[in-house]
Amino acid sequence: MKELITPCLWFDNQAKEAAALYCKIIPGAKIAMQSPIVTEIEIGGQHITLLDGGPMYRPNPSISLYYICETEEELKSIWEELSSGGFILMPLDKYPWSEKYGWVSDRFGISWQISLGSIAAVGQKITPFLMFVGDQYGRVKEAIQHYTSIFPDSATDGILHYSQNEQPDIEGKVKHAVITLGGQKFMLMESAHAHKFAFNEGVSLTIHCNTQQEIDHYWEKLTESGAESRCGWLKDKFGVSWQVVPTILGKLMTDPNKAGKAAQAFMQMRKFDIEQIVQATLE
Repeated sequence: MKELITPCLWFDNQAKEAAALYCKIIPGAKIAMQSPIVTEIEIGGQHITLLDGGPMYRPNPSISLYYICETEEELKSIWEELSSGGFILMPLDKYPWSEKYGWVSDRFGISWQISLGSIAAVGQKITPFLMFVGDQYGRVKEAIQHYTSIFPDSATDGILHYSQNEQPDIEGKVKHAVITLGGQKFMLMESAHAHKFAFNEGVSLTIHCNTQQEIDHYWEKLTESGAESRCGWLKDKFGVSWQVVPTILGKLMTDPNKAGKAAQAFMQMRKFDIEQIVQATLE
């Protein structure tokens, strides 16, 4: 069963190439589904969507994938592959939070934080990591309260604050936080450094909904002080991009007799309407 929330990575005609690389270098990773535009991979029971959306958006480090390696051999191998042709944000080294850790944007622009540690300590192999910078600095606690009020099976697992000696960050702001949304872990932090990036559609979070009631709920709550977009996309009040999608869409889009009619229907929509999409495929 797919998780409630899955990351979606935006590519410019490189999704298949990226998926092949990730499945090659990550132990146990496999391609779960592939279409001309969408590739879905599975890593440690978690799903990630790779979308060939064109040159419109580019991923950046505002949302990264925190990846836990339980052996140095795995960490070294993955780091070498991801850093080849990429850009190192923090070199592989020993840090207060990990015996070995590094932060890299790979050759496709996808940002990874690779850490030696225990999966049991976090609860999952890969964790989406949201970094609040610029105009969003100082809003992590607000975001935690907002998100945990929206999703079921949610909790604040822990918050670490900056001390007075960690300028330019302000004492009391969030250095690192772990939360649970829909039974899944997410990490958040805020940084006062002069980062030249912000949340965008390059990395979004997809919510998989079984009913119209669920779609209505997430759409209403997440567009509050945010912005609607097309085809189930929206931006919340912090600028984070979400997709609120019915689970039945996957079945319809893999049916050659229904895919075209379904796409024609939902391309006209902002919020998805399950009944209208299904009805369109029957006409």
